[in-house]
Amino acid sequence: MNQQLNGQGLLILMAPVSLEEALVDLLLQKDEISGFTSSSVNGHGRQHAELSLVEQVAGHQRRVQFMMHASCVGLQDLVAELKGKFSDTGIHYILLPIAEAQSI
Repeated sequence: MNQQLNGQGLLILMAPVSLEEALVDLLLQKDEISGFTSSSVNGHGRQHAELSLVEQVAGHQRRVQFMMHASCVGLQDLVAELKGKFSDTGIHYILLPIAEAQSI
């Protein structure tokens, strides 16, 4: 049986590695998020102004990615808080609606 999740969303954050601890601490304090995943990722792109010389040579930038599933309203509130606390720090986010999710 499929479970339709009206009003549920998936928030993906891509952040500089230097913000990992601060973001983990903040996310663990959020009641609306029961859990999240984090992983090390590489960011690739054409904009080189924000990359160090080493990153330009390597062709990528180390980032940390967080994914969390919760109500869209709760996730929108979290994004608003992140914008206030982490303005101009290079965090990129994607907020998507969820059509279906369940454990198998």
